[in-house]
Amino acid sequence: MAQGNVTVKQNMIPWSENHQDVRPVSEIYVVDDDKDMREILQGGLAAQGIPVKTFEDGDTFLQATKERVPICVFLDVVMPQRSGLEILRELRARRYWTPVFLTSARDDVQTVVEAMKNGAHDYIAKPFDPCELLPRVRNAVEMWLRRVETRGASDISANENCEWFRLTPSEKEMLLLMRLMDA
Repeated sequence: MAQGNVTVKQNMIPWSENHQDVRPVSEIYVVDDDKDMREILQGGLAAQGIPVKTFEDGDTFLQATKERVPICVFLDVVMPQRSGLEILRELRARRYWTPVFLTSARDDVQTVVEAMKNGAHDYIAKPFDPCELLPRVRNAVEMWLRRVETRGASDISANENCEWFRLTPSEKEMLLLMRLMDA
């Protein structure tokens, strides 16, 4: 998939905790219990030439994350069984670092702060213009490419002797983000 001057090749390597040789497949995952919202996101992104796979619940999505790594994920905050924040926490606990865009009709500061503390790449308030998503997706692709290029600097397991084990998950993520921005 080409986006501006960013290219991501189709790659079927499954996710693994050590991040070695993991690259996203050329698709985006959309997780939302609202069928209309899934269709809006799918239509808007597909119109830009980006394949989209949709999920109506978090558990089905989590099962799919064991098989493939998407470019990014659009994850609704409010869903019936498990909230998007709970799903995001589980992804981060698994060290699954795909950029996640949380979406919600709730535009309150506490939800946004909670999302960012738990590693959301971005927070998008509903309703939104699907055409405005493409720059955010490009940013996510660029983030993946930088992660691959700077894998040694961002591989937690390679840096455990630097006392990574003493940091909280949010501190680790902030340090990783700072290292990626310096690259």
